[in-house]
Amino acid sequence: MSKKMSSANDSDSNATTVLALVALTIQVKGLVQDGSLDSRFAAKLVKRLKKEADIVAAGDNVTKAGNKELNKAFDAVDAVLRDHDAALLVTANAALRETDNTTGGKKSQQRPKEG
Repeated sequence: MSKKMSSANDSDSNATTVLALVALTIQVKGLVQDGSLDSRFAAKLVKRLKKEADIVAAGDNVTKAGNKELNKAFDAVDAVLRDHDAALLVTANAALRETDNTTGGKKSQQRPKEG
């Protein structure tokens, strides 16, 4: 790919397309699902993608079908992030219960000596 671009393409060279946003959002969703991407980092990426989507929408280059596809992708990644975070919460809760049971059992076995 040449570093020099024609002047006609210079104005569009930094333009984000709806298709690119949809593809990135779907990739983030897939990476969270397979555990390759931290959900907190993914949430930050999605937040930034949503800001970019607002900018693209303000540019009047978005069709209704493109906007619908983008919203569908955002809904899907949001659902995956919620599910992933819920699973982490369940795991953390189970670990806390296990710790409480282990600690609670030791305390009940060690009674102070009377007298």
